Amino acid sequence: MKNRPPTLTTGQMANLLIAVTMGSAIIYIPTPLVGFSGNTAWLSLIGAYGFGILVLTCTLYLHHRHGGIELIEYCRKLIGGVPTVLVMLPIIVMLLFAISAIVTGIGDFFVSSMMPKTPFYIFCSISLLVSALTARAGIVIAARMFMLLVPVMFIFTLVILLIAFPIYDWGRLLPIPDKGIGDLLHGFFVAAGFPFGEVCLFPILLSYAPKDHAKVLYRRLFFAFSLTGATMVVATLCTIVAFGPASGHLSYSLYQLASNIQVNGNNVRIEAIVGIAIIVGSYMKATLYLIALNKLLVRLTRANRSDAYIYPIALLCTMLSLTLFSGPADFQYQVYTIWPFTVIAVGCTFIFILTVLTWIRGGDSNHLRERGT
Repeated sequence: MKNRPPTLTTGQMANLLIAVTMGSAIIYIPTPLVGFSGNTAWLSLIGAYGFGILVLTCTLYLHHRHGGIELIEYCRKLIGGVPTVLVMLPIIVMLLFAISAIVTGIGDFFVSSMMPKTPFYIFCSISLLVSALTARAGIVIAARMFMLLVPVMFIFTLVILLIAFPIYDWGRLLPIPDKGIGDLLHGFFVAAGFPFGEVCLFPILLSYAPKDHAKVLYRRLFFAFSLTGATMVVATLCTIVAFGPASGHLSYSLYQLASNIQVNGNNVRIEAIVGIAIIVGSYMKATLYLIALNKLLVRLTRANRSDAYIYPIALLCTMLSLTLFSGPADFQYQVYTIWPFTVIAVGCTFIFILTVLTWIRGGDSNHLRERGT
């Protein structure tokens, strides 16, 4: 009983999926997406959501056919031990990059928007320290905390979008195909990798789900993913109707939206609400990726402690966040070009291959399920 892995409720798992897929994306995606696709950005998001649903469906299919065992375990059953180690190396690198990029985004937001005179490394180190301490407390404690923080992120985002209604000009949505089909596909590519394709990393956490409420779990996960998609589309639409063609040239569109909200001709200065949403979303996502990466390394190395790598990973990611990006332009290129391509080409393709192998082996799934329990 002492070594029994922790189990979360179906509601907590759905909450974690929102934190992983939406997290920092609600702040960082609308502006560059409008820059890439113009007024068709929301159509790109809808297409990317459809791609994400496909990946999520494959993920849940794998979870169901293998009886809820861990990703590494059914990967070993399908392709063997040594190949599993080899294919997990790119996933480990992806998680290292993701954690570092998320923390870099937090630091960049503070330095560029709120506290320009404070050294950048302060925000990176403090952010990762808090995430590491939360991850060290365990997935159960983190899930309970995020049951409060995810609604806070949602409510603050929706409040900003609703209060800003007077400055919306719905005529700015026309013409819809203002940049052509090529730019629409560009936006689809970016959004399919970040954030919707990132659901390919969720199987690492899915083993914490309860095994006796599978149908309820899958319904709630689909609903949570759809809620993320709807929120992203609405936020992008609001960005377009608020700023028009200038949307693609602004940093942190929701923050800029909050800065322009006026009551009786006076700015109400509620940017701090968006700042809280940015910090909370990025903190949750970094923490969950830290937990996932630690879990992968523990399973691969068969370490005795379940939290053996949390602090070393946090220290490594702190150094990476300070050295990985040469400047804002390099950060934009890596996050909005290299990262989406990597997610789709490596992470999503990996899930698709495992799905095909599981479907081909068919009858072996019951055997795998028995060995995993």
